[in-house]
Amino acid sequence: MKRILLVVSLCALISQLHATPAAAAEAQHARGGLGFHDLSAPIGMRYWMSGEKVGIDLGLGFNSEASNIDANEKVMGYAFDFGVPLVMHSWDNAHLLFRPGLLYQSQEVGFDADPGAGFTFDTESQTTMTVLAELEAEIFLRDNFSVSASHGIAFRSFDPGFGADSETSFGTFGNNFTNVGFHVYFFGGER
Repeated sequence: MKRILLVVSLCALISQLHATPAAAAEAQHARGGLGFHDLSAPIGMRYWMSGEKVGIDLGLGFNSEASNIDANEKVMGYAFDFGVPLVMHSWDNAHLLFRPGLLYQSQEVGFDADPGAGFTFDTESQTTMTVLAELEAEIFLRDNFSVSASHGIAFRSFDPGFGADSETSFGTFGNNFTNVGFHVYFFGGER
């Protein structure tokens, strides 16, 4: 984590050393770009609608790894992230956003389906649905390149599978610059 903070700090410093007066006055960016908002769904994009006060965030993540109970078997997981960033205020090189969102995650868990008669590998899916309301700071280090951090409140519903009851929770969260999101804008025209 210290390395990420160091890299972000160095990028910010270098960008300020090489900034032209026009670029320092106001960062310009295209409407759409690739990047991510949440580490669970790191393949993502953000697109700003006309007027550029309302955007759409989409993200996808997946994994496949050896099961904890049988290294010869794989378990898979995936995540979808959807959000609607709304510009609350803009300054030179920065936006303050309100971002309602939804994060859906599913992860397979391996288990022995027939413990009495030997070992029979099977999987059960555990799912989490998180509804988010957050404030996000999007800072443009250069034209078309931003980093972001956020904090807010979240409602989570976790289904552990195996016929067990779902669990719900509510609380605050924070994603800071050691858990940084980013976007590189390159399509949809200049702003």
